[in-house]
Amino acid sequence: MKKRYLGIICFVYVFIILLTIIRGVLKNFLALNMQVYLIASIIPFIIMGIALIKENDYEFKLFDLILLLPIIMIILSGDGRLTNSLSKNRVTNMKTEVKYEEESKEDTKEESTTEESESIITDDSEIYFDVKDASYYDLAEYLTFIKKAQKYAGKTIRVRGFVLLKESYIPKNYFMIGKYNITCCAADASYIGFFAKTKEKLKNNNWYEIEGKLEKGKDVDGFDTLVINVTSVKEIDGTKEEAYVYPCYSYDNGKCAEISKYNLEY
Repeated sequence: MKKRYLGIICFVYVFIILLTIIRGVLKNFLALNMQVYLIASIIPFIIMGIALIKENDYEFKLFDLILLLPIIMIILSGDGRLTNSLSKNRVTNMKTEVKYEEESKEDTKEESTTEESESIITDDSEIYFDVKDASYYDLAEYLTFIKKAQKYAGKTIRVRGFVLLKESYIPKNYFMIGKYNITCCAADASYIGFFAKTKEKLKNNNWYEIEGKLEKGKDVDGFDTLVINVTSVKEIDGTKEEAYVYPCYSYDNGKCAEISKYNLEY
């Protein structure tokens, strides 16, 4: 009886996996590079389920209805996307993940002299960094924490995401625009994005598309970073946006084509 019960559990898992695939929400629960392993597990689960169910007769008990709980939970979870409010304690600590080139505190006291842009960018041909999902993680990492990125000060950039206005890791008078990054699954999702500044009144956790020019600034520790001096803001419908982004190798069969076109120098 126990073996047949385990066989039914195998089929419950198969149903859940297929349900997330059919609904197109698997990416909201599991990182792109991990999905192939889950999908590959379907066949072994089916084989084990058939083998275990054949062992003996199964006698239904009311307690067995607990098997429906995972299915009910996956249905009630909707599309499975994390809410923007959860980003407060989920910031990506990229300083421990990239080669962060530190300077002495004395060298970092000089303030940025880049003048604020006066014109609104409207022509796509004027955008140097048009941040797509396939380049989102890598550009956020590079422009925020890599010292050699300073040479891109003055370049134009366009990015979409949801904003955080006041957090301990955001420098004074700046905000952050970003998305969630998943390493393995939604449980380890963290917020990753770009520092920016604007005179516009933005709403915390709302989704926007911003355009602007990169200028030199300082992070909360006094190290060099690039900040988007916003020249154009447009509120967008976050429900129609992809909320999760991954390192470039998760896209385009690992070719990193979207980020490679910038020839970034590390």
